[in-house]
Amino acid sequence: MESKTPVAFETDNFITDDECKRLIEYQEARCPNDLRLGFWAGRITDHFDKKIQPLLDDIHIKICYFMQEFYNEKVYLEYSNLVYWGKGMELPVHADNFNIHDLSTINNTKFRDRDYAYVLYLNGDFQGGELWFPTHDDYKIKPTAGKLVFFTGGSKDMHGVTKITDGKRYTLAGWFTKNKSKSKMVILEEELEAVKKLQPHNCFGVRKL
Repeated sequence: MESKTPVAFETDNFITDDECKRLIEYQEARCPNDLRLGFWAGRITDHFDKKIQPLLDDIHIKICYFMQEFYNEKVYLEYSNLVYWGKGMELPVHADNFNIHDLSTINNTKFRDRDYAYVLYLNGDFQGGELWFPTHDDYKIKPTAGKLVFFTGGSKDMHGVTKITDGKRYTLAGWFTKNKSKSKMVILEEELEAVKKLQPHNCFGVRKL
């Protein structure tokens, strides 16, 4: 049976190939990408300097605009990081704002304010590593450089990442929150209005899963 619930915003070419390359090079220069250090340790970059911050700010402002338009809610950036995924890595099905194996964490977790998640693919020259929504007809998103996807952080949009069978996967990923006190970035209304003028509603292909 086909899913009837809107799940994700999905669009290609959200950023350029050159911007993807800059972000990958920045991540590689500042992180060992050594999987022996643990699942997350040693492969994420979440502290950014003035060389890359303007690009990240532009990306986050654009994501914020389209997320607010898509969900009709005010949102704020909660966290963002550059992430390396090596061959053999995968992520089991989960929700982003609570532990699906412990329902007591729904309202008692440091991640409870992660209302919306986003993934921005920086490359597509690898095998596997698809974003996978098993409760929505096993829908899998084919990675391509510059593709943006965002979706809710709760149980409605549980998701995983399929095993990477060859190559390296790079993403910029993070969360937005409805809780202003958790915001990591000040986004002005005039900045959102500027995006609206440059990027009309029909400029991107939007998929509702």
